[in-house]
Amino acid sequence: MRNAGFFPRLALVNLARNGRFYGPYLLSCGAVAAMYYILRFLTWHEALTTVRGAAYLQVMMSIGCFVVSLFSAVILLYANSFVMKRRQRELGIYNILGLEKRHIAAMCFWETLYCAAAAILGGVLAGVLLSRGMLWCVAALLRLPVEIRFSVSGKGIGETAALFGGLFFLTLAANLLRVGRARPVELLRSGAAGEREPKTKRLLTAVGILALGAGYVIALTTEDPVEALLLFFVAVLLVMLGTYCLFTAGSVALLKRLRADRGFYYQTRHFTAVSGLLYRMKQNAVGLANICILSSMVLVTVSGTACLYLGMEDALDRAYPHDIQVIQDLDRQPGDPAVTLETVQAALASAGAQVDALGWYTGVSFSGGYGGNTLSFQAESGTGVQVELVTAKDYGRLTGREIALAGGEVLAWAEGLTLPETFYIEDQPLRVVERLDSFAAQSGTAMVSGSVTLGLVAEEETLERIAAPAPERSRRFRVQIDLSGADGEKLAWAEALLAASDGTFSVNSRQDNARDLYAMYGGFLFTGLFLGALFLLATVLIIYYKQISEGYEDQRRYRIMGQVGMSPREIRASINSQVLLVFFLPLAAAGLHILAAFRMLCRILELFGLTNVGLFALCTAGSLLVFGGIYALVFALTARTYGRIVGGSL
Repeated sequence: MRNAGFFPRLALVNLARNGRFYGPYLLSCGAVAAMYYILRFLTWHEALTTVRGAAYLQVMMSIGCFVVSLFSAVILLYANSFVMKRRQRELGIYNILGLEKRHIAAMCFWETLYCAAAAILGGVLAGVLLSRGMLWCVAALLRLPVEIRFSVSGKGIGETAALFGGLFFLTLAANLLRVGRARPVELLRSGAAGEREPKTKRLLTAVGILALGAGYVIALTTEDPVEALLLFFVAVLLVMLGTYCLFTAGSVALLKRLRADRGFYYQTRHFTAVSGLLYRMKQNAVGLANICILSSMVLVTVSGTACLYLGMEDALDRAYPHDIQVIQDLDRQPGDPAVTLETVQAALASAGAQVDALGWYTGVSFSGGYGGNTLSFQAESGTGVQVELVTAKDYGRLTGREIALAGGEVLAWAEGLTLPETFYIEDQPLRVVERLDSFAAQSGTAMVSGSVTLGLVAEEETLERIAAPAPERSRRFRVQIDLSGADGEKLAWAEALLAASDGTFSVNSRQDNARDLYAMYGGFLFTGLFLGALFLLATVLIIYYKQISEGYEDQRRYRIMGQVGMSPREIRASINSQVLLVFFLPLAAAGLHILAAFRMLCRILELFGLTNVGLFALCTAGSLLVFGGIYALVFALTARTYGRIVGGSL
């Protein structure tokens, strides 16, 4: 072994001979490395770090980098473990032929070095070539006038190389540990040991049912949006635990039930498939559970972020219902509202603004908690409610209608809250004489909000009686302005109003705040699609290796079945039956998870100003259809690989 080039050449020969295993491994590693480089490139690109909303983008990209780095470790270690397991017999033969463990370790070192060089160089090169297109996509999603020029991030290349160099070092350490512990005889006999029939584990099945049921109950019963966000991760952990338990124990029970059905089991196409899956379910179940969970992650990520982006205009309308809103806080910015109104009208006229509508009112607002039929000023009790009060006179001017109310009577508009005909604010009884479909005095909501909004219209005396005991009420004079013209003109007029305010009032511009919204939701969508692609890549890799692994394990079994009289047509039917059983279980379970999580996800989306349940349902259904199509295509391609492996042994 004095020839210094022996082990490098042997490593290249091994990689070429095991191309069926190493090809997808290196493609996956390169793809993930390209993803990581692109995210780091976008995080620091000068065109994105200097625009409005850059902080949102950097947060989204940083989260994406963290998830990609985490999944990179999972993908590399999983794929490396599979490849080395398939090569155990080969390594045992090398040992029998005279190679010592230190020689095999040297061979593994060169193999890992070649894999690392190919994956890192290929991934970085692909990332550099694709980064310009990704920058264009981000700019289009965020509606930014960014000049797209080709550039390379040296810092991104360095971080990508460091991350994946470290991960490949971990795979080398794992391989050396495996080689050091293994004995040649065990390596040679690694593929010959059969599996015993697994027992039906009732305790594990019960744990799985309870965990899955608890996760579903949390998802279906949580009403408050803030609680939904906090409990979502608890529900996810419970569902993941239940999925692993039920795929491990429940799948065995299902296969035994199919075996007990004589009409189903004693058919040529089902007999071999069911019995083979049953005896391999120990190692099969975890892979199926991983596919199910990754599929669920793809669906949740893509459907949620797509819905946020497509519903962005609705959220913008809810948060900023008018082009410009002038706000004078009468508690902190004292002054005559009439003077403020004159200043606003004069500034708009001098700026040449084209005013379509202009309305004004003085509103009182406070927060509280609603429970039973009573709203209390203690926000800790009941549902959190933000109350907006406006006089009948002001509301009539805004809407152009005559409003006559007696003492204790109100017009009510409630979003996310059902009021009885008579309800109380502390000890003040109020009777709802009309329920409004919309609230003209709505001041807009924050982009991320978990509070319910309640708008009330009443006579001034009634409103004073309601608001007087409120410990933290605020009085604001508001001017609502709708304009004609391009967004740039509206922004200029808003700036003219701000210049004329002299600190006596603030100016809230829809067009100005839209920039933050585009940055936030565009960043959500890009990161969601990016992570969805990553989860899909991991799913495809697991499916591919799973089919290959089962193909090699089934070679001998189908050869024997052919020798005892099973025709090639019957063998193909049996193969299709096994593939379909494995295909439908994870996809059906993922669809069930999404269906159970739908209600909770709707509550979470409310925090971002999105209440269009129909839009989210369409996004979820569309994501499921597209993913189902890709999933079916992947299974069809991997099933062909499985069939070639098994067919080659007949």
